[in-house]
Amino acid sequence: MRIYLTGFMGSGKSTVGRLLAARLGVAFVDLDEEIERQAGLRVREIFAEHGEPVFRRLEREALEATARLPEAVIATGGGTVTFEANARWIREHGFTVWLNPAFATLAARVGGLGKEDRPLFQDETQALALYRERLPAYRRADLIIDMAPQEGPEEIAARISLRLGERRCAI
Repeated sequence: MRIYLTGFMGSGKSTVGRLLAARLGVAFVDLDEEIERQAGLRVREIFAEHGEPVFRRLEREALEATARLPEAVIATGGGTVTFEANARWIREHGFTVWLNPAFATLAARVGGLGKEDRPLFQDETQALALYRERLPAYRRADLIIDMAPQEGPEEIAARISLRLGERRCAI
C-alpha cells in the first residue's frame, strides 16, 4: 500500500511520514526533497527562477515516480492534492491521510521560516486565505487525522498506524 500524507505547510507530513514509514517497515519519499534532488535547486529557488508551473510539472513527475514503489509512505507538498489530476492519480494509486492541525499551530510551526523557505507562505493573512482555499481538497482524504497542539509526531504516527491496521482488519 502507498500512503500519501496530505496537509498544509507545517502540518508535519515529512516528520510524521518518516516515523510512520519506519513503523510500517516501508520506504519513505518526500516529494519536495525528490524535486530538489532532481532539479538541483531548492523549492524556493525553483519558484523564484522558473515559476510555479515548472515546480508543479516537477511535482507531478515525482508523484508519478512513486508508482514504482509497491509500499511506501509519501509526504506530498501542501498543494499537491489541490490539482485534480494529482488528486485523481493519488486515489488510483494509494491511500490518502490528511494531517490536520489547527491553523494557529501551522502558523506557529512555519513562523519566520515562511518567507525564507515556503514560497507560498508570505504572511499569516495570505497563508490563512490559501489554507481555506485548499481545505476542500484536503477534506477528500481517505483518513483525516485531527491533531492536538500537544501531540508529538511519534504519537501521530502511532495513531495513523493503528487506524490503518483497523482499516485492513475491516477488509
